Amino acid sequence: MDGWASRLDGRASRPTIQGAEKGTADDGSMRSSRSQARDRGATAVEFALLFPLLMLIVFGIIDFGRVLNAQITLTQAAREGARLDALGLPDVVARTQAAATGISPVSVTVTACPAGAAPTADAVVNVSYQFSFVTPIGAISALIGGSSGLGSPVTLNAQGVMPCET
Repeated sequence: MDGWASRLDGRASRPTIQGAEKGTADDGSMRSSRSQARDRGATAVEFALLFPLLMLIVFGIIDFGRVLNAQITLTQAAREGARLDALGLPDVVARTQAAATGISPVSVTVTACPAGAAPTADAVVNVSYQFSFVTPIGAISALIGGSSGLGSPVTLNAQGVMPCET
């Protein structure tokens, strides 16, 4: 293969020696392991920086769902208590507290229908509950610079109003 064919493909006439040139397989594997170690270190640092934020989001979702569930339960209990009072049934407070399933202690205040009430009179029941977070959302928030009041207990309120039917 001499002449013009060997000039077209210069690689065919060169001898190949492993490790003879800079950047061959031997030197590249050493660089690769150093690069991988740096990449692992960078990944660990990135994870350490983002992990508190990820936990804040996850714990926020959990506690937001719990708060929403408690508020819906309180609202339903207040409606039921107002309906019981509007009909003039006894034990409104105890039955309203029993209607707030899964949460306790619930404080209930009742503005009862007067005897022989006019059609414009309303039975009003106010229900409140002190909600406490179960996740360490306040501590994680403080870790990334948030307010320290984020994980403190929250008072949830609901009001039920029904026209008096007695």
